[in-house]
Amino acid sequence: MKPTAIHLHLHYTNRWPEIQRYLQNMGAHPYHLYVTLTQENASLVKEIRKFQPQAVIWRTENRGYDIGPFVDFLHRVDLSQYDLVLKIHTKSKSGLQKTWINGRYITKKRWVQLLFDALLGTQEIWRRNAAAFEQRPQLGMLSSRYLITSEPGCSEYLREQINPVMDKMGLPTPEKITFAAGTMFLTRASLLEPIKRCFTMGDFPVTDVSAQDGTLAHVFERVLGCIVAAQGYKVEGFDKNRWFESIAKFQRVINFFYSNNITRSRHQIIKICKIPVYYKKVN
Repeated sequence: MKPTAIHLHLHYTNRWPEIQRYLQNMGAHPYHLYVTLTQENASLVKEIRKFQPQAVIWRTENRGYDIGPFVDFLHRVDLSQYDLVLKIHTKSKSGLQKTWINGRYITKKRWVQLLFDALLGTQEIWRRNAAAFEQRPQLGMLSSRYLITSEPGCSEYLREQINPVMDKMGLPTPEKITFAAGTMFLTRASLLEPIKRCFTMGDFPVTDVSAQDGTLAHVFERVLGCIVAAQGYKVEGFDKNRWFESIAKFQRVINFFYSNNITRSRHQIIKICKIPVYYKKVN
């Protein structure tokens, strides 16, 4: 069995204890841990190496959110040494912003939990995920089923930017774009070769936190799903969260009467019975 390569982009360093608990669910499965940081942090490096002495840790420029460092990671490893690559990263859990995806609103906090729980929620979940790639030859990428989307509204507005990226790699853009929103996933290592061959971290602009969408990193969020489909594989999720599903049904009822959200354009909008009663630009 080849080890799994894990790339962790640790921008929000206070999330390390939480992520460490998830990584413990790898159990006896062999893996190589690669960690990128955007700032020097000697004490954190010490903590990570205490947990995983062989971890490879380096500082990257803050380019392309978590995608730029992931591309940098691809250039530092021999993908042929691995069957699978696990990509995880830290996301801010603060703020009111919710995203409408697959028929429900999801907060940042719930988004992060769904992704990590689907990939590393328990040792049994991890074993099931790793085994799925042996049992399902057409499985190319695995993430949370609640955050894998083919909704046209999530991708079509970026198609004109996706097409040239796919062309550069010599791959067709699928008619239906399916991707793992949030860019945390387990994938076959070989499927990442086109990105490694054609792009570098320097292709990504410096991260601008005020840019909520439309950057090259957001384009690559979709491209990562596109390259799976273009090479004849599927993006799938197998997690089942009954509590989340029941809450989501209740939430849809509540949202009819009252909702308070931050839009992608950074506007706060409050609605009562679906009628906007408050609208303001926020920082």
